[in-house]
Amino acid sequence: MFFSPPYACPPAGLYSPAHFILLFLTAFFVTGGLLLTRHADPRRVRRIVREVTVLLWALEISKIFFVLFATGSKNPNDFVPLYYCSLVLYAGLLSSVGRGFLRRVGDVFLSSGGIVGGVCFLLCPNTSLPRYPAVHFISLHSFLLHGLMVYLGLLLLLSGTVRLRRQDVFYNAGLVSVMCLCAFLFNLIFDRLSGWPVANLMFLSKDFPGTPVSLLYRIAGPVFPVAMWLLQSFVPFYLVYAVYRLFARQATPTEAPDAVSAAGAEQSP
Repeated sequence: MFFSPPYACPPAGLYSPAHFILLFLTAFFVTGGLLLTRHADPRRVRRIVREVTVLLWALEISKIFFVLFATGSKNPNDFVPLYYCSLVLYAGLLSSVGRGFLRRVGDVFLSSGGIVGGVCFLLCPNTSLPRYPAVHFISLHSFLLHGLMVYLGLLLLLSGTVRLRRQDVFYNAGLVSVMCLCAFLFNLIFDRLSGWPVANLMFLSKDFPGTPVSLLYRIAGPVFPVAMWLLQSFVPFYLVYAVYRLFARQATPTEAPDAVSAAGAEQSP
């Protein structure tokens, strides 16, 4: 059962008791990890980011092998790591081994988009629990990966290793835009060459029924790819930044939040 193909065993389903158990366990371990590490110095935080990034890549590669060899799927949506949450893989590398501009790009995505992407999936794991049991490789892989996304982002913020500024939205948008362009071109080329119009990486090219993406697809019509690009580039950052500003203002009521953020950013490696 642990490595069974999709639908071979009864799936757990969304918002089932199994879903809430996995959600509770993920929240428990993320909270515990943060309590143990949120006061870590920047050097230790960087080491944690590197180690978690290696783990995330190992999980992703193992998932690709599972999909290709255990399920036999040839659908690129199942194994090509070019979705919003996949960006944590590349952001983790930038944050771990990059310097200057590249490190900042990785840091900003991990501490903004990564948190939102992780939380959204944990609340609505459409690609795992509707297809697999809770105690299955893909289900546990998905909750572990997205839980680590939330953990890394919150660790960078709570430890003070990263301090967000309003202009950081362009770092986030830049990374997302590059990946959206790659995904959109892949979708077009794959569909044309294969004659099998299924590619929907970054959710840019087609509807995704049963998710909020479907609502945007119906509203946006022909400009749906542009709407998805803008949504993924800007909205997650501003959601986190709004909360970050609120806490920064409460922590230092006599200073403007952006002043606090800018001062901290100068200390960020």
